[in-house]
Amino acid sequence: MVDVARSLFLARLRNGREAAILEKLSEAGRDSTGVYLYQAVPKGKNMDLVVEKATELGADVIVPLVTDRSVARPVGEGGKVERWRRLAAAAARQSLQLRIPEVRDPVPLGETLRGSGSGGVMLHNGNGLPALEKVIDGPAVSLFVGPEGGWSEAEVAVAREAGMPLAQLGPYRLRSETAGIVAVARARAVLERCAEASEGSGGRG
Repeated sequence: MVDVARSLFLARLRNGREAAILEKLSEAGRDSTGVYLYQAVPKGKNMDLVVEKATELGADVIVPLVTDRSVARPVGEGGKVERWRRLAAAAARQSLQLRIPEVRDPVPLGETLRGSGSGGVMLHNGNGLPALEKVIDGPAVSLFVGPEGGWSEAEVAVAREAGMPLAQLGPYRLRSETAGIVAVARARAVLERCAEASEGSGGRG
């Protein structure tokens, strides 16, 4: 008997009612890693794009942020959050993932900085900052992506006081939604390489 619990299969629909299983597929394992995206909500429907693409790239949790320079302030707009959750579910199915990322209610930045733990990284365009890959330390990372206008000086100061490192994604100034997507992709690549290296070293004895 085939165990279908939390499994992924390639199947052919028969008679519109039955599915014939052709083969069992493997999902990229990420039980030992985690990417948490704290994204300042961009204007318009650009948060839809962030949720969809971050899900496809393997984000585990998506937290909409309200920041000092945010143009969009979705606090109290439950309809938007429900739409983002539906988009995450659809993107997870499309990308053959067994898990749907948690999309939380929007929160002010200050609340998240206090609870992000030691794995938080604030993405910033400051001069001389290390690349994101250089500051990821551990099996999980919380990525803080600011609004179009960037973080305020007060927000950067709070992050530094909380012991959170600042990092950058390159020499170019990216749009907020682009930065969030790129950050998830780069962080997921680092964590997967680290997990594979750990498994390889553990298996050699």
